[in-house]
Amino acid sequence: MTLHPRSWFLAAVAAALLLTPVGAHAQSNRWLPYEGHMTVHFAIDHNGMSLTRGSFRELTGELIFDEAKPEASQLTVQIESASLDTGHAFRDHATRGPWFLDAVKYRYITFKSTKVTKTGDKTGTVTGDLTMLGVTKPVTLKVTFNKKAKRPSGEDYIGFSATASLNRLDWGMTKFSAKSPPAITGEVLDMEISAEFVRQK
Repeated sequence: MTLHPRSWFLAAVAAALLLTPVGAHAQSNRWLPYEGHMTVHFAIDHNGMSLTRGSFRELTGELIFDEAKPEASQLTVQIESASLDTGHAFRDHATRGPWFLDAVKYRYITFKSTKVTKTGDKTGTVTGDLTMLGVTKPVTLKVTFNKKAKRPSGEDYIGFSATASLNRLDWGMTKFSAKSPPAITGEVLDMEISAEFVRQK
């Protein structure tokens, strides 16, 4: 019996698939946030009296990450400026307005990594460009790799924690500072970031 050329082709493809070892296909290095498990919190001084704390409720991002080559990682994050929440309606309205975030004019705060450096078995730094109020400045995150596991649905997921400090004046946010008195709001924001990412197929 002579097989048609098309049949030969299909048979060859089938044989190749059957002979390919399980797990031989390269895993994706693209990771997306695990919904509900990515947070950005901040704290800033209020006139030397106390710390005002808050967070951003709407954010997303993408991570390119290979455990074997962490220095080649790439991270992008996009935050909705208007999602700022300090737990006080009047303060939130003022902070989202032109005095600070100007969220109507500048809808997003973005971060894009430019360099990743491994500093220990589970620690590193991620330097990148933070754009806010239309101004882009470098920021360095101190990062800890927490854990890798599998979700009940079978996908790999990983967790990170990070901290950073930034001076709001560097982005032109001068209201209630020494440059635009009364200086009742601190200049330095201390940031705490927690994030879980799920490997994409």
